[in-house]
Amino acid sequence: MASHGFPARRVAALLGVSESGYYAWRSRPPSPGALRRAWLTGLVRDIHQESGCVWGARRIRQELVRRYGVTVGHTTVEAVMKGAGLRGRPGRLPGPGPRSSARTSGRRWIVDVLAAATPEGPVYAAVVLDAASRALAGWSTAATADGALVHHALLAAAGTGPAAPAVYGPLPGCSFTERAGSLGCAPAGAMVGDGHDHAAVAAFWDTVHRELDGPCCRPGPHRAGERLAATLDRFARQVPAAGAARPSTP
Repeated sequence: MASHGFPARRVAALLGVSESGYYAWRSRPPSPGALRRAWLTGLVRDIHQESGCVWGARRIRQELVRRYGVTVGHTTVEAVMKGAGLRGRPGRLPGPGPRSSARTSGRRWIVDVLAAATPEGPVYAAVVLDAASRALAGWSTAATADGALVHHALLAAAGTGPAAPAVYGPLPGCSFTERAGSLGCAPAGAMVGDGHDHAAVAAFWDTVHRELDGPCCRPGPHRAGERLAATLDRFARQVPAAGAARPSTP
């Protein structure tokens, strides 16, 4: 009230506090808690902006832990977002896929290739999803769809483990979607995914498209292909599959 022009003495008397206490409070430096809250608000605002203004408290908290190593509670992130006027888009993270011995014994990957039409021309994105957790294990983008596109995605998914073999023959532990086969990216004799695999891939791309269409993802100086790559990178960082490394774009 005093900052809006009301006399400090009258405001202090109205609120039942001392005038000297008001001036002491005004000149006091911010507390460590207030400084940390301001720093945390900046991080949350940046992550929310990067997500296209669609991530909520749950996903922002995961990103704080994984990217910055910041241990913070869910309620704190919710309070920070509310204080900063930030809101996520309603929805839930994809849950684990159907549990069966075939899906949980060892690592099995689902490979899909999507053709995205952009003003700069078609962009092809190959993704490798973990069949059990539906996490994005690796990805790659290119202007053409071929075996090399899938190979780079498999290499990103393999991480520091055994390198993925060249996709010139059947790959054990990998199933390819019908779309990947129709684009000529699946090797001869490769296993075709079943209905559960195709449903997991469809749910993944639905979530990606929602983020690309978020209120903060308006057309700007960045190319559509770059925005798609940045979105896939966020997915790979947020829910990494066991043993997976950071993805890369050839």
